[in-house]
Amino acid sequence: MKGPLLTGRPFYYAIMPLRRFFAILSSIVLIGLASPAQARPITPDADFLIAAHQGNLTQIKLGKIAKHQGTTDSVRTIARDLAAYHRKLDVAVRTTATRLDVKLPAEPNSEQRTLIQQHESTSGAAFDTLFLGSQLIAHERAIKLALVVIDTGAEPKITRLAAKALPIVQSHQQVLVEAQQKLTGR
Repeated sequence: MKGPLLTGRPFYYAIMPLRRFFAILSSIVLIGLASPAQARPITPDADFLIAAHQGNLTQIKLGKIAKHQGTTDSVRTIARDLAAYHRKLDVAVRTTATRLDVKLPAEPNSEQRTLIQQHESTSGAAFDTLFLGSQLIAHERAIKLALVVIDTGAEPKITRLAAKALPIVQSHQQVLVEAQQKLTGR
């Protein structure tokens, strides 16, 4: 049995090819991870654009679903108005992302896709309750996210976008609260 230690060669020379191999492998992995198609945003500002875009995609899809499955005029009207606003907002988000070289995903995140599936499989009064409740949660999250970006954002274009969207999202939240109170009789 002959190995590097038994041939009289110092251990250092025996492991050098392995070290070189792992160094090259590490470089390949790091380059692969940094490629634009796979890169995870490294800034909270980029994360905001991604979250806003995915939220917009979700709102637009839920608006289409509510158009057919909403049982009250208020739910159908709110859904239509939210979808219209989020289409407009998404144009601004996509434009900003393009200018800042942020790659946006093509679809909502997994949690949002699950929510869309829940809406697709729900009907009647349960749909209206689900729609209003999920919209309230989504708008509360959007408000918190916008406030964080406004307070801590490093990119002025994104901070302005969040500041411009915030009062509209807050007004949507108020409309949703009122509709939910009417629906539940409170």
